[in-house]
Amino acid sequence: MKQDIHAYLAEFDDIPGTRVFTAARARQGYWLNQFAMSLMKPENRERWKAGERAYLDQWQLSEAQKQAVLDRDYNRMLELGGNIYFLSKIFSTDGIPFAEACSTMTDMTFPEYRQMMLEGGRSPEGNRSLKGGTDMARITAGVGSSHVPLLGVAVDQGKTGDDYFGPIFKGYEWTKAWEAEQKPDVVVLVYNDHASAFDANIIPTFAIGCGERYKPADEGWGPRPVPDVEGHADLAWHIAQSLILDDFDMTIINEMTVDHGLTVPLSMMFGQPEKWPVKVIPLAVNVVTYPVPSGNRCWVLGEAIRRAVESFPEDLNVQVWGTGGMSHQLQGPRAGLLNREWDNRFMDLLIGDSQEARTIPHIEYLRETGSEGIEMVMWLIMRGALGPKTRCLHRHYHIPCSNTAIGHLVLEPLE
Repeated sequence: MKQDIHAYLAEFDDIPGTRVFTAARARQGYWLNQFAMSLMKPENRERWKAGERAYLDQWQLSEAQKQAVLDRDYNRMLELGGNIYFLSKIFSTDGIPFAEACSTMTDMTFPEYRQMMLEGGRSPEGNRSLKGGTDMARITAGVGSSHVPLLGVAVDQGKTGDDYFGPIFKGYEWTKAWEAEQKPDVVVLVYNDHASAFDANIIPTFAIGCGERYKPADEGWGPRPVPDVEGHADLAWHIAQSLILDDFDMTIINEMTVDHGLTVPLSMMFGQPEKWPVKVIPLAVNVVTYPVPSGNRCWVLGEAIRRAVESFPEDLNVQVWGTGGMSHQLQGPRAGLLNREWDNRFMDLLIGDSQEARTIPHIEYLRETGSEGIEMVMWLIMRGALGPKTRCLHRHYHIPCSNTAIGHLVLEPLE
């Protein structure tokens, strides 16, 4: 049974004298808790004792968090995102036992608190509960697009109008004008990392970026000369925790670089601004190491993202972009494989009320669209997020760009 994340979190706030360590508090208190963890090392404890303020100033804490630490105001630290297990490193460094530290968060002296515990502890009686519209976020459109790195090169080097690239970029002119009119607040941008942020040591099936900012990755030839990508951490954390409650085991990433899989689609839709005109929530999908997620799993993830967005209590215009593909093979004797007919049939299946695309098996992608054509499953996250039926606003297809077929769709949900 699915649970509404907004109602789920509201129940926590009804418990008196309790601060549940939610994803929002984890984000708020990240550096506070990291500071506290640093006191696990003897050399850091010595530096802390030698000068508390100087040591705190080395961490990205707010002034309120720093003052709460200096005051040893643990209730205030909890309010500002602290977690008691992390904060315990502070009072352990002070030589204070857990029970005494707990007493400072109550209206009791330590002897009174200790006696209460000896007498059976605090009763839940009278301590269970303290005992309302808001415009909500909404998904207004979905965009599908290839993310070929050569397109980024064309933008960065001013070649978008030449004979080779001109026909490709002409197919995005409509979308650039449309995005300027739509003015989305946030884009949930589904892409795959190309061995940039994630190496062979970590291969998350689904990873969501919950940070404030992401720098362009150096993919071996230097970072692209594009603006940093600004995240929407509040919505990202909300989506992350909602997806986890919806039975998706998400990997949460607070710091990472983003490669061409994410920055090229932004360039295709927005050109070369000094600052991207939209906040971005990166959602990275493993489409490199098999088994990759099935088309159906991606579609269902999109449906879960829709539920998460629609339960976020802020008036936000949200788009979901699915990127990658289309048909291409970058390896072995079959390199260069393209399949115009299959690509266009795939785009057909995303328009209207068909759900056939969610059942396409991995082996069909591999046989028909090449070893890297599997990236198209990421478009299904976008399609799933749009609900039962869609209408096509714009469509574009071109062969080739480097080794790849270029596909582009703009869809809107129909109720």
